[in-house]
Amino acid sequence: MIYFLYNFLLLLLSPLVALYLVQRYFSGKSRPGWSERWGNLPQNLHSGKSTRPRVWVHAVSAGEVVAAVPILRELRARLPHAEIVFSVLTPAGHEMAEQQATPFVDALFYAPFDLFWVTRRVVRLIQPQLYVSLESELWPNLLHDLKRAGTATIMVNGRISEKNYRRASKAGGFFFRWMLSHMDRFLMQSETDAERIRVLGKGTDGRRVSVLGNSKFDQEIVRLSPEQIGELRRSLKLPADSPVFVAGSTRSPEEEAEVLAAYVTLRQSIPELCLIVAPRQIPRAEELETAMRAAGLSPVRRSQIENTDAPVSHLILDTMGELANVYAAATVAFVGNSFAPVVKGGGQNLLQPLAHGKPVFFGTHIATIRSEVALATDAGVGFQVENGSELAAQILALFQNPQKLQEIEQCALALIAANKGVSARYADQIVALLNRHNAAHSHTTGLSHEGC
Repeated sequence: MIYFLYNFLLLLLSPLVALYLVQRYFSGKSRPGWSERWGNLPQNLHSGKSTRPRVWVHAVSAGEVVAAVPILRELRARLPHAEIVFSVLTPAGHEMAEQQATPFVDALFYAPFDLFWVTRRVVRLIQPQLYVSLESELWPNLLHDLKRAGTATIMVNGRISEKNYRRASKAGGFFFRWMLSHMDRFLMQSETDAERIRVLGKGTDGRRVSVLGNSKFDQEIVRLSPEQIGELRRSLKLPADSPVFVAGSTRSPEEEAEVLAAYVTLRQSIPELCLIVAPRQIPRAEELETAMRAAGLSPVRRSQIENTDAPVSHLILDTMGELANVYAAATVAFVGNSFAPVVKGGGQNLLQPLAHGKPVFFGTHIATIRSEVALATDAGVGFQVENGSELAAQILALFQNPQKLQEIEQCALALIAANKGVSARYADQIVALLNRHNAAHSHTTGLSHEGC
């Protein structure tokens, strides 16, 4: 009944749905992979008559892909003969997956729109034995059609933000209980996330919910040697021995204004301080360049750095896939999407600077990185600030205490090391569910268990 009601409402609102999809297309957000989003999948995704177990892993954007990659790596080691197909929602996610996930998957595609005739077609074409959802991805029609087809389902690296939890609680518990009933297992990042799932799925078996931790701790960030850091600095044309402030994954002009104000203030006390800003969306580089020039800076884009011979003190990182290493050249780091206005609750990847032993600052909007923030602040390596003024004051205090910077470096590296291994536990749980599913269905499907 809830399934029919949900789709009746979608049909009733179809003019608005159509306008939304048209807007997504013309804005460019859904234009890449447009045909795939409507269920027109390439031949390599058609299941055919394969007897190999097929696992469908789904992530949203670049951040979720980063969390998925170490799990995919562990899955590929455990399931060498399985077909692993990987879907994403955003072009940024697709680009990140092409860079990092392709060695571990058999196919990469854009996930379908959650319209019943589209999801039904995609499930029929892929015919997965197991569906793995990253973090907080729950699509009613897709989950319904997967369970209707007999697919096992599991959420990994799961999290439920405070905003989404409040919204779900107000929207009507019966709908979310129905939707969550289509998921066989919930493997969550923290006890808070697990408790929220238990409350939203009230009346379901609590044994379906477990806490395993955050797979992002297992991302492959190799700490650079002093020689490699020197080479990196030379490639970025940074002045020799100058301290560096890196602001990563900034999301809005308002946030960047706070960062630039903090930097201008810091230069009054540390005139040799360099600034690197990495906008979360590369097309915003031109807008950021204009703002930096208005603040009296002389920015150079990373993509155009070969055109300059002079040392670069103000750099815009307008390339994909470099930020994780660039943090190694930082003295201090700020992680964006944490000053208002924010996207999806706020927060980006703060583990990347920590993996290089750097102190990391962030604003008050951190819903999507809540568990990482709690660990970082408890370890004394992460620092929350209200605005650019407080950001400048706290960074200056660190610069005036070199011993504290050294202590933070050791504590940050210890924090990363202590939380590694989560992805292997996720992979073990995924494989166990796949084996149970295949054992239960082998007498009717004739599936091979080789490699499982």
